[in-house]
Amino acid sequence: MLKRFLADQRGYSVADAVTGLVLLALTIVSLYQVMIPSFALWRNSDERVARQQDVRLAIDRMARALHESSSAFGLLRAYNCNPFGSNQNCLAIGFVTARTSNCTGPFQAPPPAGVPIWQAVIYMVTAPDPTDPTQIQLRQYCDSSAVPPVGPAVSLPDLSSIPCPSLTPPTTCTVIGRRLSQVSFTLCSPCMGTGGNRTAVAISLEEQAATASRPTYRYQTSFYNQTIFLPMNQ
Repeated sequence: MLKRFLADQRGYSVADAVTGLVLLALTIVSLYQVMIPSFALWRNSDERVARQQDVRLAIDRMARALHESSSAFGLLRAYNCNPFGSNQNCLAIGFVTARTSNCTGPFQAPPPAGVPIWQAVIYMVTAPDPTDPTQIQLRQYCDSSAVPPVGPAVSLPDLSSIPCPSLTPPTTCTVIGRRLSQVSFTLCSPCMGTGGNRTAVAISLEEQAATASRPTYRYQTSFYNQTIFLPMNQ
């Protein structure tokens, strides 16, 4: 009887311990295989929301100015296009505004006719991000000294190389898009076809995630948006 009691108190054998450790390891590996793709999916979704929010903010910031502008001859122009001399895949555009006070004041269209009185020229220019040369900034310059219509006298390559904080009135600058990998402007009418007067502006924005997700899971890391704006005034 005593021998049986002592045998029951000896505990687990080495085989039992090894089997338990193997089962524990298999459980941990299984959980790892489930959790890592879920974490990668969550991270990619978070990156996607952040990048799309950046693009939406940039579009919102340029929407009013473009809608209030005019596509009449000489009042809307594209610069640094590819191929040269075309209105496609351009790096900058210039258009008129009827707002005073560095393009943020009241809209000048006195009654009864309500015809806009153009006050300045707005330039939307792509420029390298000073904090990260691999990324692009989209900048908006308000040139209150420019006399509409928009002309070729403004040197946009020099303008785009000036950091925004270095500018003073009558030319002001606002960064309306950050961490972009590609920006292009296209003047078109209609934008899905060719020919005719240029009456619309198609703006394409592409943003690359700051940290790419693991290639194994093939999650999206590049986000693209194209928006077409119609200047409403003539």
